[in-house]
Amino acid sequence: MDHEHFRRMHGRSGASMKKASFELALKGRRQIAQDSWAFVFERPDGFRFKAGQHVRMTLIDPPETDHAGDSRFFSLASTPQEADLVIAMRMRDTAFKRVLSRLQTGDRVLVQMLLDVPQGAFALHQDASRPAVFLVGGIGIVPAFSMIKDAIERKLSHRLFLFYSNRRPEDAAYLDELQRLAEQNPSFKLVATMTEAARSIRSWTGETERITHSMLAKHVDDPLLPVYYISGLPEMVSAMKTMLGGSGVNEASIQAETFTGFDLNIIGGVAGREWRRFVPMVATALALAALVILHAGAAVSIFRYGFEGLSGPNPTYVTFGWYAAIGIFVALALFKIRYFAGRHLSGRGNAGNALLGQGDHTKHRHDGPAGAL
Repeated sequence: MDHEHFRRMHGRSGASMKKASFELALKGRRQIAQDSWAFVFERPDGFRFKAGQHVRMTLIDPPETDHAGDSRFFSLASTPQEADLVIAMRMRDTAFKRVLSRLQTGDRVLVQMLLDVPQGAFALHQDASRPAVFLVGGIGIVPAFSMIKDAIERKLSHRLFLFYSNRRPEDAAYLDELQRLAEQNPSFKLVATMTEAARSIRSWTGETERITHSMLAKHVDDPLLPVYYISGLPEMVSAMKTMLGGSGVNEASIQAETFTGFDLNIIGGVAGREWRRFVPMVATALALAALVILHAGAAVSIFRYGFEGLSGPNPTYVTFGWYAAIGIFVALALFKIRYFAGRHLSGRGNAGNALLGQGDHTKHRHDGPAGAL
């Protein structure tokens, strides 16, 4: 989820909303995908929630912290009918997650939740005549997983469709559980797609394309009828909204959860693209070098030839300085153009990676709406 959005809901602007606080004891943890883990907590008496709802978790007296603080927002992966509370996230090397990963059975965390789910929250609609279509990337599966399980457990008559995009099968949290649910429940259809299946150590015979209108139309009879639930990285959410809008879907029929705080190149393990993170630093260094060379050339020319050297017949150092500066600035311009063009394309094409959904159910400082940082 969007950390800032939920901070506002829990903070001053949400002061009128009733909240409840609980201390939860850790029962255990299990790996649900590569680099993704589910943490199971005891459910205290009086802890009631709706499927897809989020909570705010705060570490109690953590041995370390960082600038992001000791709290994160997560969606619950469990359903209201389950005895335990489950929070799932993609693990990263942050102070919050290091502390969380070292918790022992019985250790406690503080959890706060809103008692009244606000209008427009990520929760299943009531009109069963309209199918629910989930467009999910990566760890964004968490709230959708809770909502789908809840609908099946309560035997709701909604038709459920899940389009679940990842790079590889081993990156897809809860994939096995979702496949079993789809096999056992005719009302639920799973369309999993792996956009980099060739890089997987597991065989994959399903979809391998990004989520598109044609993919939706192939599986959903009337794409204008459903209520859509989008959950994933900002690039994915934006791409899906654009795709749905271009297909004629009304904005009121779209709900979205955004997970931020992740570098697509790092999360996706895309080799050879980490250099882009250093482009701004390289650009700054080149610009400074150009200025130093230019001024040094002018200073030496003035020292040797006087001010006439700046316009005289043989302004050697000035000429060298100008040529060096121009060359560096041209190289810098090309670098910046390539950098921003690459970012633009990855933002659009990564509706692909977006659609891959490698986000951490997080939104910056959000260990995803389900858990991100």
